[in-house]
Amino acid sequence: MNKVLVLGELNGNDLDNGVFELLSLLNNLNVSNEEITVGILGDNLQAKDAILKQIPCSKIVAHSNIDTNNLNPNILSKLASSIVEDLKPNKILISKTNLGQDLAPRLAFKFDWGLVNDCLDIEKNENNDWTGIRPIFGGNFISKINIKTSTEIYCVRPKVFDSLTDKTISPEIEYIQFTDDLETKTKVLERINEQSEGLRLEDADIVIAGGRGLGGPEPFDTLDEIAELLNAAVGASRAVCDAGWMDHSYQIGLTGKDISPNLYLTVAISGASQHMAGCSNSKHIVSIDKNVEANIFNDAEFGAIGDWKN
Repeated sequence: MNKVLVLGELNGNDLDNGVFELLSLLNNLNVSNEEITVGILGDNLQAKDAILKQIPCSKIVAHSNIDTNNLNPNILSKLASSIVEDLKPNKILISKTNLGQDLAPRLAFKFDWGLVNDCLDIEKNENNDWTGIRPIFGGNFISKINIKTSTEIYCVRPKVFDSLTDKTISPEIEYIQFTDDLETKTKVLERINEQSEGLRLEDADIVIAGGRGLGGPEPFDTLDEIAELLNAAVGASRAVCDAGWMDHSYQIGLTGKDISPNLYLTVAISGASQHMAGCSNSKHIVSIDKNVEANIFNDAEFGAIGDWKN
């Protein structure tokens, strides 16, 4: 029987949705509730009991009355290590958030365990062995990885799986005391949330993105209007951001943001491999481009060849 630990984060009163997605993944793998423990990291968690009870699992562990100094990664690593040492799981799942992709390799290094990063899925064979599936070479190939260490860590890309919303499960919450030293050589002075108009790219069900073929920044005003009608977020290719037409916070791709919307609508984006690495997990891709040989059409479910203005 597996002993599976799902690590999640509570930032203020915002519970990261990745916890619900990871529980959905485990449900797909037919992992029973009795095998799963959710460990939550955050500040003063005992006062946030009502939020934690929203998690559809049998057991939750959390440290009580801890100040993490604005989710300081060094402190979170100590708290997560404490949970791991106490539970001794053989599988650990972490959502690939900014904090999660920092925490996962720290745990892998500390305990000398194998890690599959940017995991898109997990397969399980008849012997209950797990195989992590992740993209490589800019998303052009898929790699299947078997971890051979006693405990396996999977850092899973967000928005790949639907959220598990089983309201019939009521968790038992265990609050544990952390008695070791939380002193660290680093201190988080301030966290500044990224300011953006409309929906965040990572959260949107629909994303409309423009490329260099638009010819300048002005057409993005039209994309903004379309996005407002569709309740969508606006994104851009790297070439657009490098040209200064859009801020780099809108960039999608290998050196930008990973998105997994239900619908990804591209306008004048050729579909270079570096761009596709950030959007290949979109459920449906619809593309407009003048070049009939544009790479984007290899991945698009529907494509229109021609000038986007027509």
